[in-house]
Amino acid sequence: MIVFASIPLWLHTIHEFAVPLVILAALYGFRWQVGMWGNLLSLGAVLLAFLFAIGWWESLAQLLVTHVPQMLFIADCVAFFTIFLVALSLLDLATRFMSSVKVKYAEMVENIGNGIALFLLASALYVTYSFAYHDLGPVGENPDFTLKDSQKNPLSFQALRLLSVGNLGTFREENVSKFDSSGDLRELQLERRQALMLNAMEVKEGNPWDKIKGSDTLAEKVKRE
Repeated sequence: MIVFASIPLWLHTIHEFAVPLVILAALYGFRWQVGMWGNLLSLGAVLLAFLFAIGWWESLAQLLVTHVPQMLFIADCVAFFTIFLVALSLLDLATRFMSSVKVKYAEMVENIGNGIALFLLASALYVTYSFAYHDLGPVGENPDFTLKDSQKNPLSFQALRLLSVGNLGTFREENVSKFDSSGDLRELQLERRQALMLNAMEVKEGNPWDKIKGSDTLAEKVKRE
């Protein structure tokens, strides 16, 4: 996990405490009546949608930057969440048709299992949000900030790399992992956020979009590299 030494403390607090609590409270408030079976199906849909996003967001981001260079700094985040939300919507719709019967369990099993299922569902959603917030999010970073060696290639990234080349790899002509294939995603994303910060600092006037939008020149540089 990236250390929050270079961003405002209130952003750190929101991310570390407020967001997970809001996700957990919202799920328990709105999905308790769905029951354990329905929430377990939703958990599976979230996990599979996350894998689809991991496997394909880089290709979509490259397409966005090629056609809309102004999205250079935010294309990764937009691409990841677009694929995740579309995949989740389709998978959720599919599970509703495939499992139209609401499975009921003994009351104790239902209550305990439903609580665990909702906790796992909240955790999966928070991990998805956290990945995009830490590594793909459109928030600038202090130019002096550096990653520790232990943060550059964490075990979680190694696991995701294996997953993206597994079942999802069969959808590609080359059976190779697209996600973080060279093992430098975190360093590259840090450089992107630092470039975004410098760009925002250089733009003194205009609307917020002017501070985060890229340019044709920067997009061409990225393509050449």
